[in-house]
Amino acid sequence: MNKKFTVFTAMLFMLAGLNAFAQIPNNGFENWTTVGSYENPSGVWVTTNSYSTTTFYPVTKSTDHYPTAVGSYSIRLENKTSLMPSLGGYGLIMTNSAFGPNKPVFPVTGNPTSFCGYYKFIPQNGDTMRIAMALYKNGALVSQAVLVQAIAASNWTSFNLPFATYTSADSGFIHISSYEGSAPPAQPHGNSVLFVDNLSFNNLITGVSEVNTQHTSFSFYPNPANTDITINIDGYITTAKTLSIYNVVGELVKSEIITQNQQIINTANLVNGIYLLEIKSGNYSEKQKLIIQR
Repeated sequence: MNKKFTVFTAMLFMLAGLNAFAQIPNNGFENWTTVGSYENPSGVWVTTNSYSTTTFYPVTKSTDHYPTAVGSYSIRLENKTSLMPSLGGYGLIMTNSAFGPNKPVFPVTGNPTSFCGYYKFIPQNGDTMRIAMALYKNGALVSQAVLVQAIAASNWTSFNLPFATYTSADSGFIHISSYEGSAPPAQPHGNSVLFVDNLSFNNLITGVSEVNTQHTSFSFYPNPANTDITINIDGYITTAKTLSIYNVVGELVKSEIITQNQQIINTANLVNGIYLLEIKSGNYSEKQKLIIQR
């Protein structure tokens, strides 16, 4: 068999596999940013910590994580009814720029079929936890997957929630709360605690080898692209990263050093087609599909 055809076929399979897993920013809650006296998950996540008027913060980083071989942290949400009605007593995190109506926040590709992850829940006083994912197309809701659970789960428990049938999506939104927060009375009834870790699309993350496939630490837009793309790196960059772009026969067509959290890459010299975009730094390597279309 022709060697270039073999490389081309293998790359198409690789691109198809990458396309099947859409991006959930900071999906394992490994990256955190210090804000004054508390920490928030880095990236697009917004918490109720900023509403705290005491030393209690409802959203915190936990070393109790799952799977144990993947990452070092999970997210812990805890209600504090004595602080209500302040939002500082609500265990709530969303991918949003501000609390309010749900809206598309982060890019989604590959038409995921289900929303997966792990949780532990210690309810009090009849509280019900909620983990929800919504998919959007051009700003309109097209599908969602929701887990509402009142039963205690003292051990890490997996979930794999199918999305209702839809045609395509381009963005997503996630809501996680240690109380049922979708409808009145959307408030905690007890000091319930919820842990969540390793969110993913289509398949549960079960080992380290899957992290680079299902957890993406960078995004870029637009895609399809024309003359340039904007790269966004999740979290703070501690070392320079190398960006490489390969064509469908595996040839390197562009290479550039990434030194900022957001950087514009010129793609004007690339002809229309499918490419593999890779970012590397030390032992870290991640790939995503890039389409050039004019």
